[in-house]
Amino acid sequence: MSFFRQDVRNANASSVGERGSLKRASKAPGGANLKRSGQRHNAGLRELPILDELQNGSNISQRALADRLRMAVGAVNRYLRDMIRAGYIEVANRSVRPFAYRLTRAGDRYRRRLSHDHYHWLLGNLRVVERRITAALGELQRHGVRRVVFYGAGDVMEATHRLATALGLKVVGVVDDDVAKRGLTRAGLVVQEPATINRLAPDAVVITTFRHARAIRGKMDRALRSSMIVGEL
Repeated sequence: MSFFRQDVRNANASSVGERGSLKRASKAPGGANLKRSGQRHNAGLRELPILDELQNGSNISQRALADRLRMAVGAVNRYLRDMIRAGYIEVANRSVRPFAYRLTRAGDRYRRRLSHDHYHWLLGNLRVVERRITAALGELQRHGVRRVVFYGAGDVMEATHRLATALGLKVVGVVDDDVAKRGLTRAGLVVQEPATINRLAPDAVVITTFRHARAIRGKMDRALRSSMIVGEL
């Protein structure tokens, strides 16, 4: 069932200024920094899964890598070429087609360095994300929100649940469009279908995903109560 179209739906007859304030909260400080940091991090992050696959099993073909990693063959080809030039990967036997690839010693050192850098990048950005989520939840509280439903049952939701609980918000439910997730228990709550939102009677629905937030926001919101706030992290 479709739900979302706007950030705020007549939040208890709040003023236009208040709605603008809530929308700004969804872009809490740290979002721009997170995006810039992510762009710098992306190149190595795309190479790391390829390096990990080659470390786990040598002499893997380009097609097998693309299938395992669910990447386009052209993209895998480009990364392989770059890493061959850098000396991180080599062709196992050039007389045999299709080529099979393996990690060099330099490539294994590069893989370990990327893994280390990725861990520290995640740790640093976790703090940025937590500040961003806390700021958005705090703004909802200032608009009188006490009961929330989370839309999105992934890792972001679990982090948001912990922060919301620490702030004193009551999480009354979690919903997700993914049928495979329904019935699972996440953060102590059973994941339900979005059609249950009105029955859960929250003050606000919080979109607890970054990747699919735009798609959720673009959905029709006819099934929502007109006094319900819809917030984005």
